Amino acid sequence: MRLPSAAGPRPGRPRRLPALLLLPLLGGCLGLVGAARRPNVLLLLTDDQDAELGGMTPLKKTKALIGEKGMTFSSAYVPSALCCPSRASILTGKYPHNHHVVNNTLEGNCSSKAWQKIQEPYTFPAILKSVCGYQTFFAGKYLNEYGAPDAGGLEHIPLGWSYWYALEKNSKYYNYTLSINGKARKHGENYSVDYLTDVLANLSLDFLDYKSNSEPFFMMISTPAPHSPWTAAPQYQKAFQNVIAPRNKNFNIHGTNKHWLIRQAKTPMTNSSIRFLDDAFRRRWQTLLSVDDLVEKLVKRLDSTGELDNTYIFYTSDNGYHTGQFSLPIDKRQLYEFDIKVPLLVRGPGIKPNQTSKMLVSNIDLGPTILDLAGYDLNKTQMDGMSLLPILKGDRNLTWRSDV
Repeated sequence: MRLPSAAGPRPGRPRRLPALLLLPLLGGCLGLVGAARRPNVLLLLTDDQDAELGGMTPLKKTKALIGEKGMTFSSAYVPSALCCPSRASILTGKYPHNHHVVNNTLEGNCSSKAWQKIQEPYTFPAILKSVCGYQTFFAGKYLNEYGAPDAGGLEHIPLGWSYWYALEKNSKYYNYTLSINGKARKHGENYSVDYLTDVLANLSLDFLDYKSNSEPFFMMISTPAPHSPWTAAPQYQKAFQNVIAPRNKNFNIHGTNKHWLIRQAKTPMTNSSIRFLDDAFRRRWQTLLSVDDLVEKLVKRLDSTGELDNTYIFYTSDNGYHTGQFSLPIDKRQLYEFDIKVPLLVRGPGIKPNQTSKMLVSNIDLGPTILDLAGYDLNKTQMDGMSLLPILKGDRNLTWRSDV
């Protein structure tokens, strides 16, 4: 069955103009890459996946299919180690003090009416769709308060999305509700039809099968993994049985002279706390194995349709995570490497394989980069981020932000 679009068929809707007639309308998005073959873009976003404590270790396929085929950024950071502010930074290309999402609540501007009115119309997907003529697809977790009655409920479809499959509120694996282009669809606990990571994979594959071939596409797939409750697919629930959380030099050590919040941790941790965080660490890795499968399926499908060579694929997370550092059992939201450093892998046309960049980059750079790939004039935005395209293309004369 053909996927319904967020706009949906409407009686009397004007027929699609031929591509050549659209070129004058898309003039703001043709400067860099030209009109002939604008690239597709796929953004894969995980939830709470660290880069500092081995978070990429389970993802062998992802590292082979994205990292080894392109560039891995070893110094990628987020300006907020909290889901909603970080996701807002990705969408807007702005620091939290400019998009004003300060926490995961409606009162903190997370998916609030104010966010919808002031920020959503200027996100990079909105520009891609309205100015650049991209067909856009979203599946997964959007913002933590998305779907709340005071935020317009599941009927609200943010500007910029042609196809909308958004999770109500926060990450789950079973027993959740999706907004299917503004209509609620409940899911239960049957693995074969309800496991969210697999549902997102299937929706994404369907989009690739039924999308228009006359327009470039942008896809954003936002998985629940490895966010709590860390529910792995049945076939992966016995993986990593001998793995424990890393015992690095600040594991179970009191945060002397650290921020007062760090110093509140009970230290040393109890044996039961250590057992709990070791179990959480293993289960987080287990959930990521389904993400690895999702990546493999998408890359294979793009390859089979002949679109892989014209598609940029970004893989990253909204924030990191800690498990026992400074005697903090499990959480994020601290401004230390383990919580603010995230994976960032990119492959695509013109990116040489097996590269590692030490450049200091941030998730606020994703929006400007993707707009740059589409040929949009970044001077027309109010984004704080910078395009990563010169780094990706190996510009040797690059002037970049200082890492000091």
